[in-house]
Amino acid sequence: MNEPKRRVRVMRSHVTSDSDPVRFVTGEVLSIGHHDQQWRSFVWCTDQSGHGGWVPDSHIEMTGAREATALREYDATELTVSKGELLEVLEEAGGWLRCRTSSGREGWVPGDNTAPAD
Repeated sequence: MNEPKRRVRVMRSHVTSDSDPVRFVTGEVLSIGHHDQQWRSFVWCTDQSGHGGWVPDSHIEMTGAREATALREYDATELTVSKGELLEVLEEAGGWLRCRTSSGREGWVPGDNTAPAD
């Protein structure tokens, strides 16, 4: 039986802050930096090509003092959304929601910019 889809409405617009988000695949080795000061469960990760970005710490497994392995595929793309938009929630991590728009775009928005739609 399928679980009902969770929907949220955008209460405050959000504009994408990173035009080149970090992406990686399961098993990829990452260099680890510091935790974000506002979003404490996000850590700065850099892939093998030197591309970095914020990643939920639940998506990585520490393998050394400054090294981790990706536990799953990840894409840090943020969505630019406008107040009033309806979004389908796909995942939640550290106060952010990975959502799908009505046009099929997927990405992350801050959870505190949304409210339950149902």
